[in-house]
Amino acid sequence: MTTSSRQKALLAAGVAAAIALIGAGGAILWGPWGDSDEPSATDVPDQPEQTEAERQAQERIRNTLRLAEEYIEDGEYQRALDLLDQVLIEDSDNEIARDLRTRAVAARREAEEADDEALSDTDAVEQAEAEARRLEAQARAEEAEARRREAELAVQQELAAQREAEARRRAEEERRREAERQAELERLNAEEREKTESIQSLLARAREQLENEEYARARDTLDAALEIELEDENTENRLHAEALATTAQSYFSQNPENSDNRREAIEHANEALRRDDVWEAHYTLGQVYYETDRFDDAIDSFSRAVRLNPDSAALLYDLARAQYRAGQFRDARSSYRGAARVDPYYRNTYYNLGITNLQLRQEDEALEAFRYAVEIDSENDAAHYRIASILLDREDYSGAELSLNRAIDIEPTEARYHSRLGTALYNQGELSAAEEAFDRATELDPENPTHAYNAALVKTERGKHREALELIRRAIQQDDRRPEYHFTLGRIQERLGEVNSAIEAHMTAIQRDGTYDRSMIELGRLLNDQGAHRQALEVLRRAYERSPDGFEINNNLGNVYLNLERFDDAITHFQIAANLRDQDPNVRYNLAVAYVESGNLERAEEEFQEVVRTDSQFWRAYHRLGEVYVSQDATEAAREVLSRLLEANPNYGERGAVEEILNTL
Repeated sequence: MTTSSRQKALLAAGVAAAIALIGAGGAILWGPWGDSDEPSATDVPDQPEQTEAERQAQERIRNTLRLAEEYIEDGEYQRALDLLDQVLIEDSDNEIARDLRTRAVAARREAEEADDEALSDTDAVEQAEAEARRLEAQARAEEAEARRREAELAVQQELAAQREAEARRRAEEERRREAERQAELERLNAEEREKTESIQSLLARAREQLENEEYARARDTLDAALEIELEDENTENRLHAEALATTAQSYFSQNPENSDNRREAIEHANEALRRDDVWEAHYTLGQVYYETDRFDDAIDSFSRAVRLNPDSAALLYDLARAQYRAGQFRDARSSYRGAARVDPYYRNTYYNLGITNLQLRQEDEALEAFRYAVEIDSENDAAHYRIASILLDREDYSGAELSLNRAIDIEPTEARYHSRLGTALYNQGELSAAEEAFDRATELDPENPTHAYNAALVKTERGKHREALELIRRAIQQDDRRPEYHFTLGRIQERLGEVNSAIEAHMTAIQRDGTYDRSMIELGRLLNDQGAHRQALEVLRRAYERSPDGFEINNNLGNVYLNLERFDDAITHFQIAANLRDQDPNVRYNLAVAYVESGNLERAEEEFQEVVRTDSQFWRAYHRLGEVYVSQDATEAAREVLSRLLEANPNYGERGAVEEILNTL
């Protein structure tokens, strides 16, 4: 047994054992390679029907030869040679197959020679196209930069207005508080005023010590403040409540992860609230509850603090964080907006506002927030990345490229930035740069299968199939569950001429997901090319049940029905495909062939005419149109169209057949 025959036998066994996952509860039971319907052991007739088997074998060979001839005419010489080798393995004396093989080899050699002769012209054309792409990319980049600057200017103006308004508000608030403090002191006698000022001084010193992380000294200072008694009970309770609340904050700030510190913080905060309703105590309780994932309690405490001190960006920010963690995204957005109004420069307020808007599917507001974030902190690489992600979704690839390059400048080792840059470049047709970006992502994060998958896709498109094969196999090794990885493996293997392996890859994709139609479509096409028309039909009909309006499904079904000589069914599906892509000459050609085979020459004539109107160099359509005219006894029309074919394409592969027809007219 030859290597090819052995591979075919192994593959047939694999197909026969394959997938019960296609369809709901149903299985496709594939038999040996091809379309022979051999009876089971219990159904064997008294005499084997050799004539029927021979008829099926001849039909399979005839269909394969016809497909190989079409591949030759389309310039797909290797695919034609693969099919012809299969025929010659089965029937080594088949003269038609040998003639076609000789033609294919000669045509491929001629095409290669023509390519060599045109190389310098091609280089010039490619250089001109590359320059045109460069200029187009430059124009896109300039347009994206102009949009970015316009948005940046608007953000700068808004922030300046916010800062000015907030400065005025704070100055006014400070004047009001100072006036109230002075009025309160003036009501006191000299001794009481001195004690009050002493407590206030100790409180100020303790807060300064906390800022310097001198927690024990701060608590000693606060204890001294608590020892001072005042005649006015209300004033004493208010000031002592502040001291207790600050003590609570000292315990929490010293070590928020320590349970003893959290307990001391809660006790002192609650004691402060028994003295007076001070916002500092509520705030510390909110921090403790947030640290221990009691988000509802944290929200309640932070909300109480905000009601008492509505002009604190810190309070509003922490309230927003708790609301976000509790899934209360609308409330979180409102709180982040409040924090931004009070102090737009406070921590990551605008970035977090952008993330919250994304949760609410408010892309416009998210984009605006992220732009504020990078204006406030130009080194915020995460915000640049978020801007790019939104622009990618909007197909603003040039703008996304700018933002991603900025993010990479700031943080060059973040793999996802390079991966998304690859996507932006790919969609601008910059395949070489996209490949470099995906390779860099793979290098930085070699354990992430998505990066290897993306790199494999772009390398495939650049014709680097061996490199792509290595990468997609790595992706599958890291995550074997993704059907699209196996689909891509199959596509790459087919381009490398490994058809049997490609079929196996698509079968694996379907095993991973019984509804993965992309691999079903490819599997059906490959099986049809291999002459396994009935198996191909079964696969494609399963996909058709889910996606009856898909172009590829209907086009491939049409080809299968054409090979099975079910011409009415072929016409039905080719017509659906043609309606979906009315400017695709290939599907129109297939439809015309189906009309010829069904005997409807008038419709065939219309479709062939439409093909040559759509593609004036679709030479095979001229040839078949001429044959249709001959069959209709339209001699002059046949002579005109066939002569035009040879005049326009003197090297037409079927020139001899065309001249033979012309000689009979």
